[in-house]
Amino acid sequence: MAAVRIPVDRDLSIDFARAFCLPIVVLLHALQMGIGGDPLRAFNALDGFEPLAWATWPLMIMPVFFICGGFASITQWRRLRGHGETVSHYIRIRAIRLAQPVVVLVVAVGAVLAGMLLAGVDAEFVRTFAVRLAEPLWFIPVYLICTALVPTMSWLHRHAPWPAYLGLAGAVVVVDVLVRGFGVPVGALNWIFVWLFAQQLGFGLRDGWLARRSRLVLIAVAVGAYGVIGVLVTWFGYSHDMLDNLNPPTLAILALALGQVCLFALAQPLIRRMMHWRPMLGTVFVFGVYGMVIYLWHTFAMAVVTAAQLLVGLPFPPVLSPAWWATRPLWILAIAVVVAGCCVVVPRIEARWPKPVERRTPLAAVLAWSASAVAGVGVLLVLGYVPWQNGLLGWTLVTVAVIALIVGGPGARTRSAAPAELQGTAAVPTPRS
Repeated sequence: MAAVRIPVDRDLSIDFARAFCLPIVVLLHALQMGIGGDPLRAFNALDGFEPLAWATWPLMIMPVFFICGGFASITQWRRLRGHGETVSHYIRIRAIRLAQPVVVLVVAVGAVLAGMLLAGVDAEFVRTFAVRLAEPLWFIPVYLICTALVPTMSWLHRHAPWPAYLGLAGAVVVVDVLVRGFGVPVGALNWIFVWLFAQQLGFGLRDGWLARRSRLVLIAVAVGAYGVIGVLVTWFGYSHDMLDNLNPPTLAILALALGQVCLFALAQPLIRRMMHWRPMLGTVFVFGVYGMVIYLWHTFAMAVVTAAQLLVGLPFPPVLSPAWWATRPLWILAIAVVVAGCCVVVPRIEARWPKPVERRTPLAAVLAWSASAVAGVGVLLVLGYVPWQNGLLGWTLVTVAVIALIVGGPGARTRSAAPAELQGTAAVPTPRS
């Protein structure tokens, strides 16, 4: 493998964590895609599957992505700030990197779904399938919002760290009490409060807060965090399935994030030593380069494989039956093959996007276009990958936002104060820190 220049403030253990977690997320999404019934419909194949429910205690690793994202985000923000860049520039570059891949993805998946309709596939199946395929997109708007708040939360981390942690945790508790105790429909707020808390944990990890704690303290906090989950499940009626607690996130996910960051801190010295092994470094590097493609385009791969199965007339075994489990390795292998092809093709397509114009852009404009992208992906989440119907509104909102952010302005063109290698970096759900 060719030598790779690694920034001095980059911690390869963060890259490892993302590379380790990404296949788990893709595997869970692949297993959750249930197709069956008469007429054919798409649904969550693992809904109510008890072995998975308990397995989500170690396998629900979405908090790790936000913890690692917090580590990477504050690192990049400090780099850019050190070169005199503004909040507006930081959010603009990050928003482009997060929203831009969605534009081509929606077109690609929409094309496959349109082909299924033209081939005579039942329209209601296509609709349910499109909604299921779009579900992993939830990460994009949530991460966009967390990204926009990095400069503010970074300031709080420096000047009022404990009020920031306790305030976010307290907000999560209040939301859960209102939702579970009084039926007030405010649970969506925890999409922000819970993941901001996890991101804030990443800030602390970046500044060595956990590294300065003894192993005994880290173990005690981790045990306590999982103990809190046990109490919530046993006495307060929370689901023992962490996937149920994810939509929207609850106090159980916040406790899970706290436990995971402590366990990660315990394992960090060993992980750092492992990263001196070249095969391991090479594997992590590959996931770093293609991580965003893998995360987003595995849904396209599922669409292609399903369309091919319908085309050749292969049956869909009853979900969770022995035949269904027997065919899962082939299903996952087929998805992996298509994803591998996407890793070759998609980066070449994305490379054709114009580079962001070096132009001062007011913060209000950046936030407005970022909000447009958030709203657009939100529409896609509700309606699915159906751009030829009302989903066209979602795709349009994202596309216009990306174009506007690339063009920038209305300020005059300037030369960025940051080095060129920082302009395209972004802490997204890939091992790039």
